Amino acid sequence: ISHGADYRFAMVEDLTRRGERAQRFEMRHGDCGRNSGWDDCSNDRQRVERKENPKNVFSRPGEAVWYGYSVYIPGDFVSLGRATTTIGQAKVEQELFPLWLTALSDNPYILFSGGHSCSLPKLSTWRGQWNDITVYANYAETGQEVYFQFYRNGALLCEHRKPLIPESRRGQEQKIGFKYGIYNSWVSRYLAANATKPLPAQRFSQRATTGTVSRSASATPFEHDWGGRLPTYVIHYDEMLSGPRREDVDVRMREAAGFPPID
Repeated sequence: ISHGADYRFAMVEDLTRRGERAQRFEMRHGDCGRNSGWDDCSNDRQRVERKENPKNVFSRPGEAVWYGYSVYIPGDFVSLGRATTTIGQAKVEQELFPLWLTALSDNPYILFSGGHSCSLPKLSTWRGQWNDITVYANYAETGQEVYFQFYRNGALLCEHRKPLIPESRRGQEQKIGFKYGIYNSWVSRYLAANATKPLPAQRFSQRATTGTVSRSASATPFEHDWGGRLPTYVIHYDEMLSGPRREDVDVRMREAAGFPPID
């Protein structure tokens, strides 16, 4: 589903957290795509994302996993306001809404499939630096005290004590995939708020698994002339890992222990 232009992804050496190479993502206005089961372009979205290869190997139903990576948010990163910029998400195949996602806005947050959320530090604390992220996710349906933890630069910022798997999926066969990169949802909210030309006549709405309905100005934002465009985003990722223990994936722990970088 990622946009197909050559600039969208590259391995680079000019900006790294550790080692010689990092992953560079770039997304420009209109970078939407489609596959046989989904169309970003007609659902008010655009993205450039990667996922593990082979698919669904990081995260297994009924089991716990640790994810670790570093993400560099540039100093000129622009918040889209009521639109969403997702920089990491885990999803069950065939489900619209992620089990959890990390979103950057004026006030960054983590959103869970049940509708609960965690507030994260202000966007200004993310800009212009590498942010070392460690995530614990337990995909068991019951029986756990803690199902999710989110650390940034070694500090625990979010803990979730309810199952990540929504009730609608429990007891069913499922495949869980992890994605990272740049993913914008409800982009017409930003475009409408900054428009200098008339807005589209037809609005867009979509119902989440929680039953809540989200609305925006247009399902097909890139077919309309708003008199303005979405900002171009460039985000770098490095040290992407998954494993059964925090010390296997936590960038700072690995660095302190003298483990080699991931190139």
